[in-house]
Amino acid sequence: MSELHDLMTAFAAIGSTGDGGVCRLTGTPADKQARDLFVREISQRGLLPRIDPIGNMFGVAMLMPASQDIVMVGSHLDSQPTGGRFDGAYGVLAGLLAVQALRDRAIANPGQARRNLAVVNWTNEEGARFQPSLTGSSVFAGSLALEDAYACRDGDGIALGAALDAIGYRGSSELEFRPVRYVELHVEQGDRLERAAADIAAVSGAWVTRKMSLVFEGEVAHTGPTPMARRRDALRAAARAIEALYSEVEHDNAGAHAAAARISVFPNSPNVIAGRVRVWFEIRHHNEAVVLATSNRFLERSQKEANALGVEISMAADEHRETILLDPAGVDLVHRVAGDLGMKALTLQTVAGHDALAIQRRIPVSLIFVPSEAGLSHNPREFTAPDALDKGYAVLTETLWRMVTAAS
Repeated sequence: MSELHDLMTAFAAIGSTGDGGVCRLTGTPADKQARDLFVREISQRGLLPRIDPIGNMFGVAMLMPASQDIVMVGSHLDSQPTGGRFDGAYGVLAGLLAVQALRDRAIANPGQARRNLAVVNWTNEEGARFQPSLTGSSVFAGSLALEDAYACRDGDGIALGAALDAIGYRGSSELEFRPVRYVELHVEQGDRLERAAADIAAVSGAWVTRKMSLVFEGEVAHTGPTPMARRRDALRAAARAIEALYSEVEHDNAGAHAAAARISVFPNSPNVIAGRVRVWFEIRHHNEAVVLATSNRFLERSQKEANALGVEISMAADEHRETILLDPAGVDLVHRVAGDLGMKALTLQTVAGHDALAIQRRIPVSLIFVPSEAGLSHNPREFTAPDALDKGYAVLTETLWRMVTAAS
């Protein structure tokens, strides 16, 4: 579908990193530019724009004005620093075109639509600049208070609320409809569809995730004359904790995924022993017992290693995402639609986090995957073939039509 590919290209130019990727962190000028273009696209297509207080953006199609019910479709436009052009943006832009197409279809078939339809761009899905991730969708779902979201700060101490103000997207237009369903179309970010030579995945649920941020407190001192025995090296303690994480996961051999992907060091000078270090850790597995057992062993081992070095350790953040099951009826519907369109579909669990997981706390959700070449994501070389994107769009559009026309 050339219009979809043209839109993808236009948005990929915003925050382009010059190597095929994009960097659009929440609340930055690039985020504003993408949002501005999205508003123009919403308005030019005759949809009603809405921006809520956390910056979630909606484009509403009034398919059934007498109804307060609305089906939502979308994803996110923010990215990781090394983001690919498909992650998130594909779901927003395919959703935009699907809403437009179904508005026209409803006009051509009066009386068939029973509820309204909206495309949405959720604020700060990635959590690259502000933590936690899934911020806007969590506020919408009621699991994160708006003021707590505003108070999230980046590494420079800038609050999310202030960042949204700075780019003009701290809105005041709450969505005035009653959400009844949400659908998200996304690239898989894994290689299971590709390995199975399948076109579509209906996502049934998500892995358990525990995200922990540990702070190691030592003592600053000169790296040269300070005797080794007197050093309280926070970076050394953090290094031992990082190795402990991977060691525990490998020893358990239960198939968990783990990472220590971010670190901050104070004073971060080559001639000063680190006095304070913060590291962000995570463990993921489909079984909650595995996540808890592995993470608890890791924490105990890290505490012991830090104590041996005279370093204090504390927990700055501990986020636990339990097993989330998505709407079974939605899984069945996506399979029926894919089958009717002659496509091969799988049922998968998602290992990555998505706004759909937050929204499921409020309304039934359907999450649809299309293949990712080699499973590569959060990387400028992320790629999904145009034909695969078109198939996902076709499944999305028909799934939405059946939802807005269903008797109940």
